[in-house]
Amino acid sequence: VTKVVDLCAAPGSWSQVLSKELQPNAENDNAVKIVAVDLQAMAPLPGVIQLQGDITKESTAIEIIRHFSGEMADMVVCDGAPDGIF
Repeated sequence: VTKVVDLCAAPGSWSQVLSKELQPNAENDNAVKIVAVDLQAMAPLPGVIQLQGDITKESTAIEIIRHFSGEMADMVVCDGAPDGIF
Protein backbone atom coordinates (compact mmCIF):
# COMPACT_ATOMS: atom_id res chain seq x y z
CA VAL A 1 0.00 0.00 0.00
CA THR A 2 1.59 3.24 -1.15
CA LYS A 3 -1.35 5.55 -1.95
CA VAL A 4 -3.89 6.26 0.79
CA VAL A 5 -6.76 8.72 1.17
CA ASP A 6 -8.03 9.49 4.67
CA LEU A 7 -11.48 11.10 4.41
CA CYS A 8 -12.98 13.03 7.34
CA ALA A 9 -9.45 12.93 8.71
CA ALA A 10 -9.48 15.51 11.54
CA PRO A 11 -8.01 15.46 14.08
CA GLY A 12 -5.60 13.19 12.20
CA SER A 13 -5.16 10.11 14.38
CA TRP A 14 -5.66 7.61 11.55
CA SER A 15 -3.42 9.62 9.23
CA GLN A 16 -0.73 9.54 11.91
CA VAL A 17 -1.07 5.77 12.33
CA LEU A 18 -0.95 5.24 8.55
CA SER A 19 2.16 7.39 8.26
CA LYS A 20 3.97 5.53 11.05
CA GLU A 21 3.00 2.11 9.70
CA LEU A 22 3.56 2.68 5.98
CA GLN A 23 6.55 5.04 5.84
CA PRO A 24 9.10 2.67 7.46
CA ASN A 25 8.18 -0.01 4.89
CA ALA A 26 8.70 2.32 1.92
CA GLU A 27 11.78 1.96 -0.27
CA ASN A 28 12.20 5.74 -0.25
CA ASP A 29 10.57 8.71 1.48
CA ASN A 30 8.50 9.61 -1.59
CA ALA A 31 7.14 6.09 -2.18
CA VAL A 32 4.14 6.51 0.15
CA LYS A 33 1.51 9.23 -0.31
CA ILE A 34 -1.15 9.80 2.30
CA VAL A 35 -3.72 12.49 1.52
CA ALA A 36 -5.85 13.52 4.50
CA VAL A 37 -9.04 15.50 3.80
CA ASP A 38 -11.35 17.27 6.21
CA LEU A 39 -13.46 20.41 6.53
CA GLN A 40 -11.44 21.31 9.63
CA ALA A 41 -7.78 22.30 9.68
CA MET A 42 -5.40 19.78 11.25
CA ALA A 43 -1.99 20.06 12.88
CA PRO A 44 0.82 19.19 10.44
CA LEU A 45 1.75 15.50 10.31
CA PRO A 46 5.03 14.22 8.86
CA GLY A 47 4.49 12.34 5.60
CA VAL A 48 0.86 13.43 5.24
CA ILE A 49 -0.53 15.80 2.61
CA GLN A 50 -3.43 17.71 4.13
CA LEU A 51 -6.35 19.16 2.22
CA GLN A 52 -8.96 21.32 3.89
CA GLY A 53 -12.06 20.69 1.82
CA ASP A 54 -15.51 19.19 1.49
CA ILE A 55 -15.41 15.54 0.41
CA THR A 56 -18.80 15.94 -1.27
CA LYS A 57 -17.44 18.53 -3.73
CA GLU A 58 -16.01 17.60 -7.12
CA SER A 59 -13.22 20.16 -6.68
CA THR A 60 -11.96 18.26 -3.62
CA ALA A 61 -12.00 14.95 -5.52
CA ILE A 62 -10.02 16.55 -8.34
CA GLU A 63 -7.45 17.84 -5.84
CA ILE A 64 -7.05 14.35 -4.32
CA ILE A 65 -6.61 12.78 -7.77
CA ARG A 66 -4.02 15.43 -8.66
CA HIS A 67 -1.86 14.38 -5.71
CA PHE A 68 -1.83 10.80 -7.05
CA SER A 69 -1.03 11.92 -10.61
CA GLY A 70 -4.31 10.40 -11.80
CA GLU A 71 -3.60 6.95 -10.33
CA MET A 72 -6.07 5.18 -8.08
CA ALA A 73 -5.57 4.99 -4.33
CA ASP A 74 -4.67 1.61 -2.83
CA MET A 75 -6.72 2.32 0.28
CA VAL A 76 -9.44 4.74 1.39
CA VAL A 77 -10.02 5.24 5.11
CA CYS A 78 -13.09 7.06 6.43
CA ASP A 79 -14.38 7.19 9.98
CA GLY A 80 -16.63 10.21 9.40
CA ALA A 81 -20.22 10.59 10.49
CA PRO A 82 -22.89 13.18 9.69
CA ASP A 83 -22.53 16.28 11.84
CA GLY A 84 -26.24 16.69 12.42
CA ILE A 85 -26.94 19.49 9.95
CA PHE A 86 -29.03 17.25 7.69
